Amino acid sequence: MLMQDKDFMRAVTVTILAGGQGTRLWPLSTPRKSKPFVRLGPLGRLYQKAVERAVALEPGRIVTVGAPMVRPQCRTRHSEFLAEPCARNTAPAVALAAVYAWAREGPSGSLLVLPSDHHIKDTGRFVETVRRLGRVCIKEGALGVMGIQPSGPETAYGYIRAGMPLGEGFAVERFIEKPDRPRAERLMAEGGVTWNSGMFFFPLEVLRDELTRCAPGIWEAAEAWIRADDPARYGALNGLSIDYALMEKTDRAAMVPADFGWSDLGTFPSLYAVLPRDADGNAGWGPGRVADCRNCLVITRRSSVLVKGLRDQVVVETSDGLLAVPMAEAGDIRRYVEAVSEEAGRRGRAGSGSGR
Repeated sequence: MLMQDKDFMRAVTVTILAGGQGTRLWPLSTPRKSKPFVRLGPLGRLYQKAVERAVALEPGRIVTVGAPMVRPQCRTRHSEFLAEPCARNTAPAVALAAVYAWAREGPSGSLLVLPSDHHIKDTGRFVETVRRLGRVCIKEGALGVMGIQPSGPETAYGYIRAGMPLGEGFAVERFIEKPDRPRAERLMAEGGVTWNSGMFFFPLEVLRDELTRCAPGIWEAAEAWIRADDPARYGALNGLSIDYALMEKTDRAAMVPADFGWSDLGTFPSLYAVLPRDADGNAGWGPGRVADCRNCLVITRRSSVLVKGLRDQVVVETSDGLLAVPMAEAGDIRRYVEAVSEEAGRRGRAGSGSGR
């Protein structure tokens, strides 16, 4: 007989991955203070919201995995902190949490993996979806993912094509890499697809077996760090995502559809979409003055800022920089941000050298 929800949740370790940089939200998000830890106006800090959602699940324990440098920003009585010896993408980070959970729950435990930088509107429906996914994975011996109901032909997300029904969900027919616009439109027209949320439920025994089969060496490297404080094998790993290392290769993947108001807030247009707006369609926060603008996102830190007469623009002013870009182009600023950061780095190095 299947355990009741709260019973199986007591054997679940919720893992919050605190490694996202959020380059496309510069200058709000920077290497010094990345997207999960920046206060996003009325949305608050995404890491704190992730912890609150984890608590609402009533799991056995909550563990945050991240670089040692983010430990101070992850201080909370609700979550333990598990430091990576070095950054190696999400597959090794998940393996660290899994080995840690195995030592406490054994093979009958499970791991729920949550990114720290997502926005979810309806916590109640999120909790219901996690429990549904957990039931499918435990009953079917599957590795589960939440699939977000798509709202349009988005090119920023990977897609999941659903296969045959599997309990309260579906077997995964295949994962689809982030498509270009024409392919995204074809996928939407064909139907039967969801966006890959990056949120996973893994029974530990199934995870160990499949990760060892699909990506040899990752589980063992995590064990070497967790059990013997030996970072060498972990440091020698290639940086692989859990999608590429495991989910795209296993034949035991399952998906449950999710519809709880989700966004990964990866770009300023996606941030604008979830913020409250005034009568002129403007959103944002800060003390700067906004006059005669429509459908703009304006974020300021100083009262001595005036933004006037703009339409469909993003203006972000922080102590780390100033961004002004058309809303339609604000999702594609990464290469420009990298160029700005590289130039600032060169100037900083040159300035420090001139004083010697």
